[in-house]
Parts: sequence; C-alpha cells; structure tokens
Amino acid sequence: MNIDTLAGEGTEMKGRIKESLGTATADSTLQQDGFTDQVFGRTRQGFGALRDFVRNQPVVAAAVLGAIGFALFRSSVRSHSR
Repeated sequence: MNIDTLAGEGTEMKGRIKESLGTATADSTLQQDGFTDQVFGRTRQGFGALRDFVRNQPVVAAAVLGAIGFALFRSSVRSHSR
C-alpha cells in the first residue's frame, strides 16, 4: 500500500459523504461533486495498485509494457504503410 492508494481511499470516502449529503438535501451540484470525487478516488487507488504491482513484479511489468509497446508500434507502422 502506498500514498496513492491511501489518498484515493480518502477521496472516495469524501465523495460518498458528499453524494449522500447532496441526496439528503436535494443538491444536485453536491451530488455531482461527490460522484466526481469517487471516480477520482478509484482512479488514484488503481494507480497505487499499479505502482505496487510494478514494484513487486518488475519483470512481469516490463514484459507487459514491452508487449503493449510492440503492439502499438506494429499498428503505427501498418497505418503509415497504407
């Protein structure tokens, strides 16, 4: 667990509270802000999980990134050769 995971959890919790308050007070702006915070919180948690994976499995992460890079390179070469 790293700072991104923890901060993401906090942002998501803050978003749930905002959305609940917005629902209780019929404030659509507060509801939307809460929903947005939840999305950003989940995104940051995902980034934290990715960082942990790369730190714990560097060889696998490098292989995956290499395969993605190769696939992008091949698709780029194909689109320029047409």
